[in-house]
Amino acid sequence: MKRITAILLTGLLLLSTIGCIRVSCNGLSLSAPIRYANADKYTAGNFTYDETKVKKVEIEWISGSVTLSNGSGTLSVSESGADTLPAEKQLHWWIDGTTLKIKFCKSGENLSLTELEDKKLTVELPASADLKLDIASGTVLAKDALKLGECSINSASGGMDFASVSAEEIDIECASGSVGFGTVSAAGSIEIESASGELDIGDVTAEEISVKNASGSIRIDSVTANELKIESASGGIDIGLKYVADTEIDVASGNIRLNVLDKEAGAVFYLDHYHVFSSSVTIDMKNKPWTLGRGEQKVTIDAASGNIKVD
Repeated sequence: MKRITAILLTGLLLLSTIGCIRVSCNGLSLSAPIRYANADKYTAGNFTYDETKVKKVEIEWISGSVTLSNGSGTLSVSESGADTLPAEKQLHWWIDGTTLKIKFCKSGENLSLTELEDKKLTVELPASADLKLDIASGTVLAKDALKLGECSINSASGGMDFASVSAEEIDIECASGSVGFGTVSAAGSIEIESASGELDIGDVTAEEISVKNASGSIRIDSVTANELKIESASGGIDIGLKYVADTEIDVASGNIRLNVLDKEAGAVFYLDHYHVFSSSVTIDMKNKPWTLGRGEQKVTIDAASGNIKVD
């Protein structure tokens, strides 16, 4: 559980590195200017760029939603309300080699909370480009199917809502806010971690999948993976498996219900009482973990508190 609790600290560090932010009785405010390297190379305002010139996109955003989509040819990046902002408070950008870097404003600027709320970013990305996004406060959205190379998103507050995303590798961290994916797939591994908020995922496919949540429910409709690891400190877990799995479950408090079926076998059992109708199931009521399945998938669930359901 050390990794889960560290997400909260990561969120606080994100707030301090993107911009020096403090919380007062009046809400969120900036206590020092936002600063970054090579500031003189950045240009202010909305812009377009050639997709063939960019292989990676790095975004650092303070407050306001970030909406992502794929495009081709000439791609656009824009923020709402840009026409009413002075140049120093508009987004700033620089293409460093093949890396597009997007910043919240000019280096050295102080911003008020009112100004932060008006800045909503929309970014078109080249298909299969790498993405690194750090956001302090605001929802990350992808309304249409999104295809990326390596994907890393770190949010301190605000949550995420993706219709569909596929990538080579996916690493998601959210300190506070719900995380939702319609479908998510990766050629390699997927890591999704949250300190507080629900994790709600439709279909997920990868070689290895790791899902961790300190507080909030975890629901995954369908999992296809060689290995699935789930950790939860508090909140229910509801997982759908496509194949019978070798499953290890360790829970300190809460009921367990397993219903994993294939053409030949399945099982249902509870923490305090159970009904077994598969010879492939072994249950040790004295020693954990319990084991289910034939090894087509390796599933490990570790929960401190909350009911667990596996279908």
